[in-house]
Amino acid sequence: MAGKVYFCPTPIGNLEDITLRALRVMKEADLILAEDTRHSMPLLKHYDIHTPLESYHKFNEEEKIDGILKRLDEGKDIALISDAGMPGVSDPGAVLLSALLKEGRPFDVLPGPSAHVCASVIAGLDEGRYLFWGFLPQKHGARVKVLEELEDIPVPVIFYEAPHRIQRFAEDVLAALGNRPLIFVREISKMYEERVETTAADFLQNMEDFTIKGEFAVVLMPGEEEEEEIDIAAALRERIDEGESPSKAVKSVAKALNLPKNLVYKESLKL
Repeated sequence: MAGKVYFCPTPIGNLEDITLRALRVMKEADLILAEDTRHSMPLLKHYDIHTPLESYHKFNEEEKIDGILKRLDEGKDIALISDAGMPGVSDPGAVLLSALLKEGRPFDVLPGPSAHVCASVIAGLDEGRYLFWGFLPQKHGARVKVLEELEDIPVPVIFYEAPHRIQRFAEDVLAALGNRPLIFVREISKMYEERVETTAADFLQNMEDFTIKGEFAVVLMPGEEEEEEIDIAAALRERIDEGESPSKAVKSVAKALNLPKNLVYKESLKL
């Protein structure tokens, strides 16, 4: 009898945030595939799980598939886990799932922790309606393009972001969508969990007041229909036509529109 793959969600913070079924499956499986074996060891040790462990991450997903299918043919059951949350959701797993579906092989997806679901509740979204996007692309141009495509989405959009890129995220939102409201949900299910409401411009102007540590779920709120688009270039031209120097115009417009000065300066270079 062919084996089965079990997609097992793991805690996103507190080690107790795991289901009894997930623990049983990991103990009974013949093999656990983990995104980072070093990261997963504390969880497995905590629950006295001694199942053999192998790495399975975004850099070896494709090359591992044939070996996984061979083990399944031998009747082996395999548990797939990521560093935190649901495998296949902004984590390795989608490639394997596609291979299983293509060959009609059995698999089970176990319910459990998911950061974007928790973030939607912590943020207090209306009736839980939102679009989950995950991580934006690495490159600036691609990030801005994605954000522009999401401009007219009528519900909040939840992204994942690393702390070292959170400034770039806010800058790209401001450039692509204007001064949108943001809700930062940080360190979910951990000791220093935090929920902060801000806007893209306010965050960039007051970054020293924010704790930029740990993993972020960022809730991008939809734009208001009546909100007028900010034309920075037009505001700069108006100031310059009134006799202000380009540098003074940058300062005046940034203050008047409550925008970061560096953003206005970048627009001034295009004039």
